[in-house]
Amino acid sequence: MREQHSDHILDLLIEQEASFAIFRPPYETVPRFVMQTSGSPLLLTDIEELNGQHGYVIAPFRVTTASPIIVIRPDLTSSPEAGLSFRKDLQEKPDFQSHKSIDKIEYGHLFNRFHRPLSSDELKKLVLCRTKTIGRKEKFSPGASFFSAVKKYPHSYIYLFHTPQSGTWLGSTPELLLTGAKEEWHTVALAGTRYPHSDKVTWDDKNLREQHLVTSYLLKQLSSFHITPEINGPYTVKSGNLAHLKTDFNFNLPEMIKPGTLLKALHPTPAVSGLPKEEAYQFILDNEEQNRLYYSGFLGLLNTQEETDIYVNLRCMHIEKKSLTLFAGSGLLASSSMEEEWEETGHKLEVMLHIME
Repeated sequence: MREQHSDHILDLLIEQEASFAIFRPPYETVPRFVMQTSGSPLLLTDIEELNGQHGYVIAPFRVTTASPIIVIRPDLTSSPEAGLSFRKDLQEKPDFQSHKSIDKIEYGHLFNRFHRPLSSDELKKLVLCRTKTIGRKEKFSPGASFFSAVKKYPHSYIYLFHTPQSGTWLGSTPELLLTGAKEEWHTVALAGTRYPHSDKVTWDDKNLREQHLVTSYLLKQLSSFHITPEINGPYTVKSGNLAHLKTDFNFNLPEMIKPGTLLKALHPTPAVSGLPKEEAYQFILDNEEQNRLYYSGFLGLLNTQEETDIYVNLRCMHIEKKSLTLFAGSGLLASSSMEEEWEETGHKLEVMLHIME
Protein backbone atom coordinates (compact mmCIF):
# COMPACT_ATOMS: atom_id res chain seq x y z
CA MET A 1 0.00 0.00 0.00
CA ARG A 2 1.65 3.23 -1.16
CA GLU A 3 1.54 5.94 1.50
CA GLN A 4 1.12 8.86 -0.93
CA HIS A 5 -2.59 8.26 -1.49
CA SER A 6 -3.47 5.40 0.85
CA ASP A 7 -4.02 7.45 4.01
CA HIS A 8 -7.01 9.01 2.23
CA ILE A 9 -8.27 5.54 1.24
CA LEU A 10 -8.04 4.31 4.84
CA ASP A 11 -9.97 7.34 6.09
CA LEU A 12 -12.61 6.74 3.40
CA LEU A 13 -12.97 3.07 4.39
CA ILE A 14 -13.60 4.13 7.99
CA GLU A 15 -16.27 6.62 6.87
CA GLN A 16 -17.93 3.87 4.83
CA GLU A 17 -17.94 1.45 7.80
CA ALA A 18 -15.73 -1.11 6.05
CA SER A 19 -14.29 -3.98 8.09
CA PHE A 20 -10.51 -3.88 7.56
CA ALA A 21 -7.12 -3.93 9.24
CA ILE A 22 -3.79 -2.56 8.06
CA PHE A 23 -0.75 -3.64 10.08
CA ARG A 24 3.04 -3.55 9.96
CA PRO A 25 4.84 -6.29 11.93
CA PRO A 26 8.15 -5.38 13.62
CA TYR A 27 11.12 -4.89 11.29
CA GLU A 28 9.05 -5.28 8.13
CA THR A 29 9.01 -2.40 5.65
CA VAL A 30 5.67 -2.79 3.86
CA PRO A 31 2.34 -2.76 5.72
CA ARG A 32 -0.11 -5.62 5.14
CA PHE A 33 -3.82 -5.21 4.55
CA VAL A 34 -6.93 -7.34 4.98
CA MET A 35 -10.55 -6.42 4.33
CA GLN A 36 -13.87 -8.20 4.33
CA THR A 37 -15.85 -7.11 1.25
CA SER A 38 -19.28 -8.55 2.05
CA GLY A 39 -21.37 -9.36 5.08
CA SER A 40 -20.50 -8.70 8.70
CA PRO A 41 -17.35 -9.96 10.46
CA LEU A 42 -17.64 -13.11 12.52
CA LEU A 43 -18.50 -12.33 16.15
CA LEU A 44 -17.49 -14.80 18.87
CA THR A 45 -18.10 -14.98 22.61
CA ASP A 46 -15.33 -17.39 23.64
CA ILE A 47 -11.62 -17.35 22.72
CA GLU A 48 -11.63 -21.11 22.16
CA GLU A 49 -14.07 -20.56 19.29
CA LEU A 50 -11.08 -19.22 17.34
CA ASN A 51 -10.02 -22.84 16.72
CA GLY A 52 -10.43 -23.53 13.01
CA GLN A 53 -10.90 -19.85 12.11
CA HIS A 54 -8.85 -17.89 9.58
CA GLY A 55 -8.65 -14.11 9.38
CA TYR A 56 -7.71 -10.98 11.31
CA VAL A 57 -8.67 -11.44 14.97
CA ILE A 58 -9.55 -8.62 17.35
CA ALA A 59 -10.24 -9.67 20.95
CA PRO A 60 -11.13 -7.38 23.88
CA PHE A 61 -9.80 -7.49 27.43
CA ARG A 62 -13.25 -8.67 28.49
CA VAL A 63 -15.71 -10.24 26.04
CA THR A 64 -19.17 -8.63 26.19
CA THR A 65 -22.02 -8.08 23.73
CA ALA A 66 -20.69 -4.53 23.22
CA SER A 67 -17.11 -5.73 22.68
CA PRO A 68 -17.13 -9.23 21.14
CA ILE A 69 -14.25 -11.14 19.61
CA ILE A 70 -14.18 -10.14 15.94
CA VAL A 71 -12.74 -12.06 12.99
CA ILE A 72 -12.33 -10.09 9.74
CA ARG A 73 -12.45 -12.45 6.77
CA PRO A 74 -9.51 -11.65 4.43
CA ASP A 75 -11.47 -11.30 1.17
CA LEU A 76 -9.08 -8.59 -0.03
CA THR A 77 -5.37 -8.55 0.86
CA SER A 78 -4.12 -5.73 -1.37
CA SER A 79 -4.74 -2.01 -1.32
CA PRO A 80 -8.10 -0.86 -2.67
CA GLU A 81 -7.89 1.64 -5.50
CA ALA A 82 -8.34 5.35 -4.93
CA GLY A 83 -11.91 6.39 -5.56
CA LEU A 84 -13.25 3.07 -4.31
CA SER A 85 -16.91 3.21 -3.38
CA PHE A 86 -17.45 0.57 -0.73
CA ARG A 87 -20.93 0.19 0.71
CA LYS A 88 -22.29 -2.22 3.30
CA ASP A 89 -25.67 -2.89 4.78
CA LEU A 90 -25.03 -1.18 8.10
CA GLN A 91 -26.31 -2.75 11.26
CA GLU A 92 -27.05 -0.63 14.31
CA LYS A 93 -23.73 0.58 15.69
CA PRO A 94 -22.91 -0.19 19.32
CA ASP A 95 -23.11 2.67 21.80
CA PHE A 96 -19.58 2.85 23.16
CA GLN A 97 -19.16 3.97 26.75
CA SER A 98 -17.82 7.51 26.78
CA HIS A 99 -14.23 7.72 27.99
CA LYS A 100 -12.74 10.39 30.22
CA SER A 101 -9.23 11.39 31.17
CA ILE A 102 -7.99 10.14 34.51
CA ASP A 103 -6.23 13.00 36.32
CA LYS A 104 -3.53 12.55 38.91
CA ILE A 105 -5.90 12.81 41.89
CA GLU A 106 -8.24 10.15 40.46
CA TYR A 107 -5.25 7.99 39.56
CA GLY A 108 -3.98 8.29 43.14
CA HIS A 109 -7.33 7.05 44.50
CA LEU A 110 -7.30 4.11 42.07
CA PHE A 111 -3.67 3.34 42.86
CA ASN A 112 -4.45 3.15 46.59
CA ARG A 113 -7.45 0.89 45.91
CA PHE A 114 -5.30 -1.43 43.77
CA HIS A 115 -2.35 -1.34 46.15
CA ARG A 116 -4.25 -2.54 49.23
CA PRO A 117 -4.62 -6.22 48.18
CA LEU A 118 -0.98 -6.17 47.06
CA SER A 119 0.38 -4.83 50.34
CA SER A 120 -1.69 -7.39 52.27
CA ASP A 121 -0.39 -10.15 49.95
CA GLU A 122 -3.89 -11.11 48.79
CA LEU A 123 -2.70 -10.57 45.21
CA LYS A 124 0.80 -10.67 43.74
CA LYS A 125 0.36 -8.22 40.86
CA LEU A 126 -2.31 -5.94 39.36
CA VAL A 127 -2.25 -3.85 36.20
CA LEU A 128 -3.94 -0.45 36.46
CA CYS A 129 -5.18 1.20 33.27
CA ARG A 130 -4.94 4.95 32.68
CA THR A 131 -6.81 6.87 29.95
CA LYS A 132 -6.34 10.28 28.40
CA THR A 133 -9.12 11.71 26.21
CA ILE A 134 -8.41 14.65 23.94
CA GLY A 135 -10.50 16.48 21.37
CA ARG A 136 -10.14 15.27 17.80
CA LYS A 137 -8.84 18.05 15.58
CA GLU A 138 -10.60 18.58 12.28
CA LYS A 139 -7.46 17.76 10.28
CA PHE A 140 -6.75 14.51 12.19
CA SER A 141 -6.35 11.55 9.82
CA PRO A 142 -6.32 7.96 11.16
CA GLY A 143 -4.59 6.84 7.95
CA ALA A 144 -1.85 9.46 8.16
CA SER A 145 -1.37 8.69 11.87
CA PHE A 146 -0.90 5.00 11.03
CA PHE A 147 1.91 5.80 8.58
CA SER A 148 3.44 8.22 11.10
CA ALA A 149 3.57 5.40 13.68
CA VAL A 150 5.11 3.06 11.11
CA LYS A 151 7.97 5.53 10.64
CA LYS A 152 8.46 6.36 14.32
CA TYR A 153 8.30 2.83 15.75
CA PRO A 154 10.05 0.31 13.46
CA HIS A 155 10.46 -2.26 16.28
CA SER A 156 6.75 -2.41 17.22
CA TYR A 157 3.63 -3.96 15.74
CA ILE A 158 1.67 -1.05 14.25
CA TYR A 159 -1.99 -1.42 13.33
CA LEU A 160 -5.13 0.46 12.35
CA PHE A 161 -8.44 -1.40 12.23
CA HIS A 162 -12.09 -0.57 11.86
CA THR A 163 -15.29 -2.58 12.04
CA PRO A 164 -18.83 -1.34 12.71
CA GLN A 165 -18.83 -3.45 15.89
CA SER A 166 -15.54 -2.13 17.36
CA GLY A 167 -15.17 1.35 15.93
CA THR A 168 -11.69 2.56 14.96
CA TRP A 169 -8.49 1.71 16.84
CA LEU A 170 -4.84 2.59 16.21
CA GLY A 171 -1.90 1.22 18.16
CA SER A 172 1.78 0.47 18.55
CA THR A 173 2.56 -2.57 20.66
CA PRO A 174 5.86 -4.29 21.51
CA GLU A 175 4.28 -7.40 23.04
CA LEU A 176 3.88 -10.60 21.07
CA LEU A 177 1.30 -13.03 22.47
CA LEU A 178 1.58 -15.98 20.07
CA THR A 179 3.19 -16.57 16.71
CA GLY A 180 3.85 -19.66 14.64
CA ALA A 181 2.48 -22.16 12.14
CA LYS A 182 1.84 -25.92 12.15
CA GLU A 183 3.98 -27.28 15.03
CA GLU A 184 6.52 -24.49 15.67
CA TRP A 185 5.36 -21.68 17.98
CA HIS A 186 6.71 -18.78 19.99
CA THR A 187 5.57 -16.48 22.82
CA VAL A 188 7.28 -13.93 25.06
CA ALA A 189 7.24 -12.56 28.58
CA LEU A 190 7.49 -8.77 28.42
CA ALA A 191 7.41 -6.82 31.67
CA GLY A 192 9.29 -4.10 33.48
CA THR A 193 9.61 -0.59 32.09
CA ARG A 194 12.41 1.96 32.02
CA TYR A 195 12.73 5.20 30.03
CA PRO A 196 16.50 5.41 29.59
CA HIS A 197 18.32 8.52 28.47
CA SER A 198 21.30 6.46 27.27
CA ASP A 199 22.07 3.00 25.87
CA LYS A 200 22.77 1.68 29.36
CA VAL A 201 19.67 0.33 31.16
CA THR A 202 19.67 -0.83 34.77
CA TRP A 203 16.86 -2.81 36.38
CA ASP A 204 15.69 -2.58 39.98
CA ASP A 205 14.17 -5.35 42.10
CA LYS A 206 10.59 -4.28 41.36
CA ASN A 207 11.02 -4.61 37.57
CA LEU A 208 12.99 -7.85 37.85
CA ARG A 209 10.27 -9.35 40.06
CA GLU A 210 7.55 -8.22 37.65
CA GLN A 211 9.37 -9.96 34.81
CA HIS A 212 9.83 -13.11 36.90
CA LEU A 213 6.08 -13.26 37.66
CA VAL A 214 5.17 -13.10 33.97
CA THR A 215 7.81 -15.69 33.03
CA SER A 216 6.61 -18.09 35.76
CA TYR A 217 3.00 -17.64 34.62
CA LEU A 218 3.81 -18.53 31.01
CA LEU A 219 5.81 -21.58 32.09
CA LYS A 220 2.88 -22.73 34.22
CA GLN A 221 0.33 -22.27 31.41
CA LEU A 222 2.50 -24.03 28.82
CA SER A 223 3.29 -26.91 31.19
CA SER A 224 -0.46 -27.49 31.66
CA PHE A 225 -0.40 -28.67 28.01
CA HIS A 226 2.76 -30.73 28.66
CA ILE A 227 4.81 -28.21 26.69
CA THR A 228 8.47 -27.74 27.66
CA PRO A 229 9.71 -24.58 25.90
CA GLU A 230 13.22 -23.50 25.01
CA ILE A 231 13.82 -20.29 26.99
CA ASN A 232 16.00 -17.31 26.11
CA GLY A 233 16.28 -14.29 28.42
CA PRO A 234 15.53 -12.05 30.10
CA TYR A 235 17.20 -9.33 28.06
CA THR A 236 16.55 -5.64 27.41
CA VAL A 237 14.59 -4.46 24.36
CA LYS A 238 13.71 -0.93 23.24
CA SER A 239 10.23 0.20 22.22
CA GLY A 240 10.13 3.85 21.18
CA ASN A 241 11.50 5.85 24.12
CA LEU A 242 10.95 2.95 26.54
CA ALA A 243 12.91 -0.17 27.49
CA HIS A 244 11.46 -3.48 28.67
CA LEU A 245 12.66 -6.87 29.89
CA LYS A 246 11.89 -9.70 27.51
CA THR A 247 12.12 -13.51 27.66
CA ASP A 248 11.49 -15.75 24.60
CA PHE A 249 9.72 -19.12 24.69
CA ASN A 250 10.02 -21.43 21.66
CA PHE A 251 8.04 -24.66 21.62
CA ASN A 252 6.27 -27.30 19.57
CA LEU A 253 2.48 -27.32 19.83
CA PRO A 254 1.04 -30.83 20.24
CA GLU A 255 -1.30 -31.76 17.40
CA MET A 256 -4.31 -32.09 19.69
CA ILE A 257 -3.85 -28.53 21.08
CA LYS A 258 -5.26 -25.78 18.85
CA PRO A 259 -4.17 -22.10 18.90
CA GLY A 260 -7.56 -20.87 20.19
CA THR A 261 -7.26 -23.19 23.19
CA LEU A 262 -3.73 -21.93 23.90
CA LEU A 263 -4.76 -18.27 23.47
CA LYS A 264 -7.54 -18.78 26.01
CA ALA A 265 -5.01 -20.21 28.47
CA LEU A 266 -2.60 -17.31 27.95
CA HIS A 267 -5.03 -14.36 27.96
CA PRO A 268 -5.08 -12.20 29.95
CA THR A 269 -1.40 -12.44 30.81
CA PRO A 270 -0.01 -10.88 34.00
CA ALA A 271 1.41 -8.13 31.78
CA VAL A 272 -2.13 -6.72 31.32
CA SER A 273 -4.05 -8.17 34.28
CA GLY A 274 -2.18 -9.63 37.24
CA LEU A 275 -1.70 -12.66 39.46
CA PRO A 276 -3.29 -14.93 40.50
CA LYS A 277 -4.97 -14.80 37.10
CA GLU A 278 -8.67 -15.18 37.88
CA GLU A 279 -8.63 -13.16 41.11
CA ALA A 280 -6.67 -10.28 39.52
CA TYR A 281 -8.93 -10.23 36.46
CA GLN A 282 -12.07 -10.05 38.59
CA PHE A 283 -10.57 -7.36 40.81
CA ILE A 284 -9.89 -5.19 37.74
CA LEU A 285 -13.44 -5.66 36.44
CA ASP A 286 -14.85 -4.71 39.85
CA ASN A 287 -12.57 -1.77 40.66
CA GLU A 288 -10.99 -0.07 37.65
CA GLU A 289 -13.97 2.19 36.77
CA GLN A 290 -12.96 2.27 33.10
CA ASN A 291 -14.10 -0.04 30.34
CA ARG A 292 -10.92 -1.13 28.54
CA LEU A 293 -12.82 -2.41 25.48
CA TYR A 294 -10.10 -3.60 23.09
CA TYR A 295 -7.17 -2.13 25.02
CA SER A 296 -5.13 -4.98 26.60
CA GLY A 297 -6.95 -7.56 24.50
CA PHE A 298 -5.12 -9.10 21.54
CA LEU A 299 -5.15 -8.84 17.77
CA GLY A 300 -3.47 -10.10 14.62
CA LEU A 301 -3.56 -12.57 11.77
CA LEU A 302 -4.73 -16.12 12.52
CA ASN A 303 -3.83 -18.80 9.96
CA THR A 304 -2.47 -21.99 11.49
CA GLN A 305 -1.27 -23.47 8.20
CA GLU A 306 0.65 -20.45 6.92
CA GLU A 307 1.16 -17.84 9.65
CA THR A 308 -0.31 -16.77 12.96
CA ASP A 309 0.93 -13.48 14.43
CA ILE A 310 -1.01 -12.32 17.50
CA TYR A 311 -0.03 -9.30 19.64
CA VAL A 312 -1.26 -7.88 22.94
CA ASN A 313 -3.03 -4.57 22.29
CA LEU A 314 -0.96 -2.02 24.21
CA ARG A 315 -0.22 1.70 23.63
CA CYS A 316 -3.34 2.37 21.63
CA MET A 317 -6.12 4.85 20.98
CA HIS A 318 -9.85 4.57 20.37
CA ILE A 319 -10.71 6.99 17.57
CA GLU A 320 -14.19 8.50 17.70
CA LYS A 321 -15.85 11.26 15.70
CA LYS A 322 -15.03 14.06 18.14
CA SER A 323 -12.46 12.57 20.50
CA LEU A 324 -9.40 10.33 20.80
CA THR A 325 -8.94 8.18 23.92
CA LEU A 326 -5.40 6.96 24.63
CA PHE A 327 -4.80 3.91 26.82
CA ALA A 328 -1.80 2.77 28.83
CA GLY A 329 -1.21 0.69 31.93
CA SER A 330 1.44 -0.29 34.44
CA GLY A 331 2.08 -3.33 36.56
CA LEU A 332 1.70 -2.78 40.30
CA LEU A 333 3.44 -4.80 42.98
CA ALA A 334 3.53 -4.31 46.75
CA SER A 335 6.73 -2.27 46.26
CA SER A 336 5.19 0.10 43.67
CA SER A 337 4.94 3.85 44.27
CA MET A 338 2.13 6.03 42.91
CA GLU A 339 4.47 8.75 41.61
CA GLU A 340 6.57 6.27 39.64
CA GLU A 341 3.55 4.53 38.11
CA TRP A 342 1.96 7.87 37.16
CA GLU A 343 5.20 8.87 35.44
CA GLU A 344 5.50 5.47 33.70
CA THR A 345 1.97 5.61 32.27
CA GLY A 346 2.63 9.17 31.12
CA HIS A 347 5.61 7.97 29.08
CA LYS A 348 3.49 5.17 27.60
CA LEU A 349 0.72 7.59 26.60
CA GLU A 350 3.31 9.65 24.74
CA VAL A 351 3.77 6.77 22.28
CA MET A 352 0.42 7.64 20.70
CA LEU A 353 0.71 11.41 21.29
CA HIS A 354 3.96 11.54 19.33
CA ILE A 355 2.41 10.25 16.10
CA MET A 356 0.03 13.23 16.01
CA GLU A 357 2.80 15.85 16.09
